[in-house]
Amino acid sequence: MTGRSTRSGDAAWRLLPLLLVAAIVACGHLWLIQPRLSAYLRARSDADALQGRVKTLQTSAARALALPPADVAASLREFERRVSPDDRVADVAQALGEAVLDSAPPDMLRGFTIETGDRVQQAIGAGNRGADARVALFPYAVGYTPVRITFESTFESAGTFLWKLRGLPTLVELRSARMTRGLPLMRVEVLLYVFQRGAAMDASQAAAPGGATPGPGAAVVPRVAGVGG
Repeated sequence: MTGRSTRSGDAAWRLLPLLLVAAIVACGHLWLIQPRLSAYLRARSDADALQGRVKTLQTSAARALALPPADVAASLREFERRVSPDDRVADVAQALGEAVLDSAPPDMLRGFTIETGDRVQQAIGAGNRGADARVALFPYAVGYTPVRITFESTFESAGTFLWKLRGLPTLVELRSARMTRGLPLMRVEVLLYVFQRGAAMDASQAAAPGGATPGPGAAVVPRVAGVGG
């Protein structure tokens, strides 16, 4: 036993320098090499990501250069087609009511109301205090009537209703949409601006910025009676 112990001790002493070298190498790798390697890999990943973004921007720039110039006449015709010269608030309110009733199950609809405000007449160049400022790009006096829809139903019904806002009798702006979780139903509040195209105007007739004023004698659609609880 004594001989074996002696031989084991001698072998351990002979291996001790190798173990020390391995320990030093391991510590050096953890403290010196590993952080630098990680930093290098992160920098390489960031560089690859930036190169990808550069390629995407170059592709987008090339596509933009290839686009034909804007067709002003076609844009004006599309605006005239989408924005009705007639007061279509009642038609829009009816379409919104049908959209709510079609979207919500009868036993999952409460507190349904539609309210309209006074029509606001916003002249060309009137700025963006009222409706979407892009409306002022077209040479027409444009009025809008706020319409507020409120109801309580399921989340799926709210999504279906918002999807059905396309194809209304005239152009509308979705001004705000708020969904409040409740038990068992979700409360939905949507504010729309219903546009009406007025007379053609030129730059000399442009109103000062922020010149949106209520139209005199503007028709107001009566409030639709509530449905459900």
